[in-house]
Amino acid sequence: MGLIIKGNEHVGYWLGDLPKGCKLCFRGSKTVIFITGLCSDNCFYCPISINRRFKDVLFVNEVEVKNLRNVVEEVAGSLSEGVGITGGDPLEVLDRTTLVIKSLKECFGRDFHVHLYTNGFKLDEKAAASLDNAGLDELRIHITSPKSLKALKIALGRAFDVVVENPAMPGQTRSTIELIKDLVKLGVKYVNLNELEVSDLNYQSLILRGFEISPDGRSVIGSKDTAIEVINLVKELSLDISVHFCPALYKDIHQYSRRLSRRALGTKRVFETISNGVVKWLEVEGDAANTYVRNLWLMDLVIKSANAYNTHYNLVNKVRTGKVIEALPLTPRKILNEIPI
Repeated sequence: MGLIIKGNEHVGYWLGDLPKGCKLCFRGSKTVIFITGLCSDNCFYCPISINRRFKDVLFVNEVEVKNLRNVVEEVAGSLSEGVGITGGDPLEVLDRTTLVIKSLKECFGRDFHVHLYTNGFKLDEKAAASLDNAGLDELRIHITSPKSLKALKIALGRAFDVVVENPAMPGQTRSTIELIKDLVKLGVKYVNLNELEVSDLNYQSLILRGFEISPDGRSVIGSKDTAIEVINLVKELSLDISVHFCPALYKDIHQYSRRLSRRALGTKRVFETISNGVVKWLEVEGDAANTYVRNLWLMDLVIKSANAYNTHYNLVNKVRTGKVIEALPLTPRKILNEIPI
């Protein structure tokens, strides 16, 4: 294993190799499937919104979906090379989770990468076998209790890669190193340390426990420093394990924007222009359409919807009427701005 710490403050730091799920995530080529909000644990730092936490809802890339077909369509439209299945705890709905894994593998091939997050509370030998048989590539276990450690030992006997993924708790360098030493003895290859994130749901809980919030409101002060201390100690002690620190900034800005850019490419309509993951086009209401717009429509250069004509942004100087629409490339499009011309 290499002993050079790689990365920077924007993408994070790591020692050794990265799990494949992280490598694909760096490219923005992974779809996020929030398969349920149900969970048997109650972590005080859980950042999941109140609309999802402990509720059995299904989202793909922030879009609520109703069935398996919607899941596959969203993955295809995002030009994804893999998915990360999260929650809640996906093992709370094991049958649904394994069905999704099997279906994605059938649709996109064996090389399509699937990783999954769990606290391990529901992971027994039977569940591990079901995930293995479904084609899971990577299991990420959040260690919160002895139950999680028991699950980890079960998971290490399977074909999929096993990653331990925990938030970096400020001031807990020593206890984290002791955990990593135990993980090395068990044969774990990868540890991910996430910057402790702040959300509307966990803000008060963090404050009441004495944590300080960063000026940008994204993370807890000291989490990053603790993670870097841990990585340096792993290097100093020559522990045979890869450790990766993932900052909140990366998740909020780089990862999300790259994923949007891929989805924009995968779902681009003929009259749309793509700019930094946002799509835009020119819209002219039917009653306001002049002869020029109507002629473009007759030449198939304009797409007519129920109440408007939609065409390329580059024609804005010639059309001279209507408005420029800027939107997130979701289905349906999520309008961000409407700019009159």
